[in-house]
Amino acid sequence: MDHGSWKAARYDPAAERSWHLSLLVAGDLRAWSVAAFDNGDTVALGWSNGVSALDAEELPLHPASVSFVTLPEWSALVPEGALESGSESRHLGLVHGGLPTGALRDEPVPDIGATCIYVHDDEQERQVLDRYPSARPVPMCTLMLRGALARSSNQAVMFLHRGHDRLDLAIADRGRLLLSNTYPARSSQDMLYFALLAVDGCGLQPKDVRVEHGGTHLGTHEVSLLERYFSGTAAAKGAWDGTATDQSRWIALTEQFACVS
Repeated sequence: MDHGSWKAARYDPAAERSWHLSLLVAGDLRAWSVAAFDNGDTVALGWSNGVSALDAEELPLHPASVSFVTLPEWSALVPEGALESGSESRHLGLVHGGLPTGALRDEPVPDIGATCIYVHDDEQERQVLDRYPSARPVPMCTLMLRGALARSSNQAVMFLHRGHDRLDLAIADRGRLLLSNTYPARSSQDMLYFALLAVDGCGLQPKDVRVEHGGTHLGTHEVSLLERYFSGTAAAKGAWDGTATDQSRWIALTEQFACVS
């Protein structure tokens, strides 16, 4: 079983109103991280295959707020002027060709003047909401595009998350979003192909794009492929209190605090 945990010396699960709890439910994987409200640093993290990670003793007893990402996700970005009341499912259907049962949600993305329409798998969501009824869902789509925008002040950046059978990425250049998309990626070659296709679709060259990569299923071979085809690559890192291993693996957790704070 894949499992592990880490915590900083300053972390006290019993401290009240001090922590933000981020959750990730992705296939068989369950993971969580804790961010300090005073500076946003990640102070604790845990994960396992199966639901046990969401019942870990190390989770904060009284989190000030809770957010979660569940995967798979079906999402689409719609310009503000193009979204009419009641048309949300039609926009998603045009993008994905069909939708699962689940709560249809929308989240404004003022950074780009658009709204993110999204649906999560019902069963995945219930595993979170049964424990934390007030938890706020965070669409992976907005998490990725905001991460790319925040990293693109000096050059074009691809922010890339490798999940199970999927690749989520966003490309931004000097504070302007160029692309946000999700691709099926069942192999290393799929991941590389779609990363290169995304760059080409933005009218860019791999040598001009910095890749910040991470994700729960990113392997060393895939990192080597990215390094071979892109001139600038680095593991994506968030704010951490101290040192932890595999920081980039958990960007779907550690980027949540920036989206909800």
